[in-house]
Amino acid sequence: MSRRARFIWLSLLIGPVASAQSGAPGAQAPETAPPAAADIPGPQRSTVSGPDMVRQGKEYRTNMDRVLAELQTMVEQSRKQKDVIRLNCVMDKLAQVKVSMNIADEAIQKLQEGVARNDDGSSFHEYTRITIVNQKVQVLQNEGQTCVGAELNYIGATRWKSMLLSCPRGHGSQPRPSALERPPVASPFM
Repeated sequence: MSRRARFIWLSLLIGPVASAQSGAPGAQAPETAPPAAADIPGPQRSTVSGPDMVRQGKEYRTNMDRVLAELQTMVEQSRKQKDVIRLNCVMDKLAQVKVSMNIADEAIQKLQEGVARNDDGSSFHEYTRITIVNQKVQVLQNEGQTCVGAELNYIGATRWKSMLLSCPRGHGSQPRPSALERPPVASPFM
């Protein structure tokens, strides 16, 4: 490589490093603006009282029992129909619901302990866990219904009405052909 090519390569490699370092030894660093004040909210307060959190948590747990019973019914139906694919799908959802219920039981116990100690932070944390687990169980219920093909948006029985409209004269009065005509062949290879 020629001397000139080496010099160009060296300047390309060292140039950015040299410019990134501070300027001359006597040069001053540029002044920066002071950091902006951060708007950090304080701890959030729960609008739900401790006993209300416990009551709501127990309602969520009752709802989870209902979902568990519904999924067990779906499992039995799938077994009777000998539908292995549906059975595996519903069994998976059932296992996840059972795990979620164990988490909810533990969280309800800790919630009751936190309320007894007047520990708002712990109580609110456990109440949040119970709420999240309840939402997860509702999702699992919908997924279980999807496994067995149940309609999720059932509004009611479908009603339909048919009406025969009269046609103007001349339309629909032509006789129907007695034999259907075969369409022309589209491919010469047939």
